[in-house]
Amino acid sequence: MSTRGGFIRLTILVTAALLAVFVLLSALQRTDHLKPTPLGQYGVSVETGLAAKVTPPPIRHLEEPIKEVLVRQLEQELPEVDYGFWYHWAKPMGYKINKTCALYPDPLDLQLHNIYWQTFVNSNVTFRLYAAYLDKRKGLKLPTVRILATANQIGNEFPPTHCQMWFENYRQPIFVPVAEFLSVWVKAWGNKPNLNYPHLLSCPVPSELPPPAVNSFPKTVSLVAQHCEKAGNSLRVNMNRKQSVPVVIPSSQNPKTQNATIQSQNEAPLNFGVCLKGFDFPYVDLSERLIEWFELQRILGASRIYAYMYDVHPAVQRVLDYYQRTGYLELRPLTLANGMPRLRHYQHMLLQHRKLEKRLNELIPYNDCFYRNLYRHDYLVNVDVDEVIMPLGDNRNWHQLVQKAHALEVEKGGKCAGRFPALCFINSYFTKEPTEFSNHEEQAIAGELYVLQHTQRIRNYSMPGRATKCFHNARLSLTLHNHFTLKWLPGGCKPRTLNTSFAQMQHYREPDDKYNLTNLTDDRSVWKFASELRAAVEYVWLHLDDVLAQISDPEEQQQQLEESLDQEGDDMDREQQPLQPLVLLPPKPLS
Repeated sequence: MSTRGGFIRLTILVTAALLAVFVLLSALQRTDHLKPTPLGQYGVSVETGLAAKVTPPPIRHLEEPIKEVLVRQLEQELPEVDYGFWYHWAKPMGYKINKTCALYPDPLDLQLHNIYWQTFVNSNVTFRLYAAYLDKRKGLKLPTVRILATANQIGNEFPPTHCQMWFENYRQPIFVPVAEFLSVWVKAWGNKPNLNYPHLLSCPVPSELPPPAVNSFPKTVSLVAQHCEKAGNSLRVNMNRKQSVPVVIPSSQNPKTQNATIQSQNEAPLNFGVCLKGFDFPYVDLSERLIEWFELQRILGASRIYAYMYDVHPAVQRVLDYYQRTGYLELRPLTLANGMPRLRHYQHMLLQHRKLEKRLNELIPYNDCFYRNLYRHDYLVNVDVDEVIMPLGDNRNWHQLVQKAHALEVEKGGKCAGRFPALCFINSYFTKEPTEFSNHEEQAIAGELYVLQHTQRIRNYSMPGRATKCFHNARLSLTLHNHFTLKWLPGGCKPRTLNTSFAQMQHYREPDDKYNLTNLTDDRSVWKFASELRAAVEYVWLHLDDVLAQISDPEEQQQQLEESLDQEGDDMDREQQPLQPLVLLPPKPLS
């Protein structure tokens, strides 16, 4: 009986298990036919129309800029295209000769090579146009529009080319043939087919102009091959006002030594601007060296630095931002003339491995800096951030060097005083060998500053003219190379190289030729500025991250100081005035 009962229970259990497995398999088979519910935009079910539990982000439209705001933004995007002139003059007044001849170029039809370059093709020559400037210097017979450009040839004749000059209040262009195609490179230095060779194109402004254009200058210029051609390029004509950047004389210097020459000549100090080629330091942090270099240039006489930028390390950008806020630095972005976009790594690799292309492109910012700041300074100085033009002996600033050069010319009976297109300085290499200090006092003087610690230079100077750097006379120079003035205006003498007893160009890098320690000499010329340089560098580090813009104009600083003192004086006067007796007014009658 028990055996039979156990068999029955086992049969029931097996049957129940088989039934459970069957039910489970049936359920799984039904789920295979199920599909996920598709969700539409913002999580709404397509099948049911029910919204999922998702909160959509609010819709925020950006307000489209109009009129004046749009014009300003367009000019920021393409700084050498004068949208304002097109918007206010050319477009509403219909600038052209007629419907089929010399229509003013529409900004949307320009042949843009990239943000900073435009393209003009004439016959077999391709020009890349960078910027245009108005040159009104006294050495010229006529005011001249200069166009800084590159051409894919050098040393060959150029096809006939014309400037279309456009004026305010005059609807038709003034046609002027390009008078000069000045190369800013010497073919013997190196050339390859179809590279971009820098040139300066010149178009004199006619002395006789239609009445509406008399006593004015062109606002924009275009290049064309034929008179009636509609140009595919348009450059604003940069017209620098004759306004100098204030010269700041550091108060910590001894005024007797600082202004000895100035006082003897009874004249204002000369004004120097410093031009730097395109910064390409994407991986190296040069922030400490850069601050030191900026402040040393200021001590020696630079009133403003002009730099161009490909790409820099974030720490270097922080330093550049500071100097832009103070007004001591003007920084302009830059691209290569071949039209390559600003690709950080590729661009750096090209500049490192294509030396000829690099040298050709360097001449664009140097000449742009010169013409863009023609009337701001007496001299423009082309140097790198590892170079310093150092006054020697009793000379303490660049102004004194210029005055000494002119005085020597007068003493010798020469006729070129004040007529040198450039004053140049002989190169000396300061090596990376650290200076061995004899005591703690010397170590304290040097501190942590690179130029004070590295005073070991090659005993022999470079040959005059080799690796030299110059002060370029803003009244006379015409085209500039990194190292010297290439061409100058009529009336100028030849550039003059100063003797190393007056100054030297200190180049802080290893020389190309091998040397040993016996070839070195200890040169501490920069130490006479040690305390001032340390104080200036320390000040910058303390204020590097200041957010508020700082004032670099000493006249504005003085004005604000005087206003503040006047305000304090008024407050004190009010405080010292006797109190007025309190007058009780009769109460108003009740109505």
